Formats: sequence, C-alpha cells, structure tokens
Amino acid sequence: MEFFGNLVHQIVLLAIDPRSGRVRARSNVELAAVGAALAELAMQERIALVGKKVHLFDPRPVDDPLLDALLRVLSTHADRRPVRIIQAGGRFYLDQSLGDLLRAGWLLQTTPGGPLGPRYQVMNVPPLTSARDLASAAIHDPERVSPRAACLGGLALEVGFGKKLAPEVGWRRRYRAQRVLWKRDWAVKAVRDIIASQQAAAAS
Repeated sequence: MEFFGNLVHQIVLLAIDPRSGRVRARSNVELAAVGAALAELAMQERIALVGKKVHLFDPRPVDDPLLDALLRVLSTHADRRPVRIIQAGGRFYLDQSLGDLLRAGWLLQTTPGGPLGPRYQVMNVPPLTSARDLASAAIHDPERVSPRAACLGGLALEVGFGKKLAPEVGWRRRYRAQRVLWKRDWAVKAVRDIIASQQAAAAS
C-alpha cells in the first residue's frame, strides 16, 4: 500500500525522532495530524473553507482509513469550524497513522509504550527523505512552493520542526516563512491558532 501522498503520514514520519525513536512534540503532532487530514481532503477537492466553516462537497469514502474517518465526522459534525474539528480529533489521527505505517512496514516499533510512548525505527527511508525535502523547500521559499509543500512545511514549523529541517535558515527567516505558510493554508492556520492559544494559557 502506498502512503506517501497522504499529508498525515508525512507529518508523522517527520515527527519520529531519529535518536530516541519517539514521536516528538506528541500533543502538537496530534493536532497537526488532524490538520493534515483536513488539508488532504481539501487538496482532493472533497472539502473547502467557506466563510469560517468547512464545507463538505462529497462525503463518499476515498478508501483511506484516516480520510474516511474524517469524512464521517464532517458528515455528522454540527460545528464545522476548523479549530473545533481539530480539537475534537484527539489522538485518533496520529495513532491511526502510526498503525498504518507499522502495518505497511514503513515503521518498526522497537519498544512497547510507556510514559513517553513507544519507540519506532523508520524502515522505509526514501519517503521520509522526500517529506523532509518537501517541508524544507517550503521553509526556504514559502511563496513559490506547491500547496502540498506549503501545508507540510507550515505544519512542520507550527509543531517546532523547522530548525531540524532547515538548520541553515536563521530564526527570522523561519518565522517569516511560518507567517507566509499559515496565511496560505487554512488548516495550518487552525493548528497554529490552537497551539498559540494553548501556549498563552500555559503562560498565564
């Protein structure tokens, strides 16, 4: 089964720490995984942001467990504001994505779960490299990259992976890229708004 085209699997691959094998920034990656699922459906022209709510054009399954689950949610969800949908997603999209990657042999679980979660090893390196290249391109040139790269790069920046993906890019350029990318993609902006709200609440 081919997973690389799915933005959810791409952001989850980027989240695997190559040293510890754990999912980095897990709580933020959970948000990013739902945002990536929304963005993927938007790129497939199944949904769009109309006003402040997600409009569902076509609820039929797409034969992808992650996206089909979100289509079912959108079919029954009364409040389709992106922030509410992402907040309601919980851990499902991250856990489902990890399960998909394990079943496909792209990841190997090397230790069981614990307080910090299980450890993984990436077994299929080319898709990880491609995801890194795509996200890095968005950090370097946020205005001109494809919508897919803009979303992946934007999500990677929001969850704090920018320095590792583009260490040669200074923090000012990364911050500028971050602003450009969340303005380009409404799902990235929704993830950003949630993370910013959580950080503000923690600081108060």
